[in-house]
Amino acid sequence: MNILFCGNSRAFDGILIAVLSITKYYKGELNIYIFTAELENMREDYTPICWQQARIIENIVTGVCPQSHVLLIDKTQDFKNELAGWVNKDTVYTPYSMLRLYADDILVNRLLYLDADVVACDDIEPLYNMGISDFEIAGVRDFLGKWFIEYNYMNTGVLLFNMPRCRENGLFKNARKMCRERKMFFPDQTALNRVCKNKLFLPEKYNEQKRYRPNTVLQHFCKSLRIFPYIHTVNVKPWEIEKLHSIYKLHAHDEILEQYERIKNIIR
Repeated sequence: MNILFCGNSRAFDGILIAVLSITKYYKGELNIYIFTAELENMREDYTPICWQQARIIENIVTGVCPQSHVLLIDKTQDFKNELAGWVNKDTVYTPYSMLRLYADDILVNRLLYLDADVVACDDIEPLYNMGISDFEIAGVRDFLGKWFIEYNYMNTGVLLFNMPRCRENGLFKNARKMCRERKMFFPDQTALNRVCKNKLFLPEKYNEQKRYRPNTVLQHFCKSLRIFPYIHTVNVKPWEIEKLHSIYKLHAHDEILEQYERIKNIIR
């Protein structure tokens, strides 16, 4: 199973929790790719994920299946060469979200991309083995986007890529070009939605963006909109454990989060 994460050093906690949750339910071989970049010239806290952090992830996956691997890939130069002058650099989203648009550098047939704020609640193997031969991407509609942008607007926090078809159609190259040249509020997400013509829409349980449900396979802790007692947004991440308990009243992930806290206490 090939899985891609992207981010800077601040994304490590989320990736750690995601991997702990995946290996709770799936005991097979994992090939985990982590794209990172050193972009401190843009902001001082844009430091890359380091090899020590990648080694911690590798120890987890090889402890479950010795054939597993973790590959940390520095995309600094690629990003600076192609997207240094991009028109979307001042959006609220970090440039690290753009790194997934280099997924065509990974020479595999099938690749599952996960945001660093996604937690597995069940075995992801049925998702990974989904039949996608006629599609470039499989994913779930964006909970807010389907109302405010367009119904078939896909959330890109969980994406299953048919890599040969993506390369054949120039999906990633065209998305990078759009991000470089066209101003967008959700740059990489909108670009992927615009350039992809063959999407397979999956049930919400594979990217549950609203609340945990008994059949949830992957819960995505993205920003959500609340109506009561007044209209406001809520943005609680998996590593914000006290907020998970107090705001979401969520305890479904406590076992994984206890493991996460033990590891964090050791490496502090």
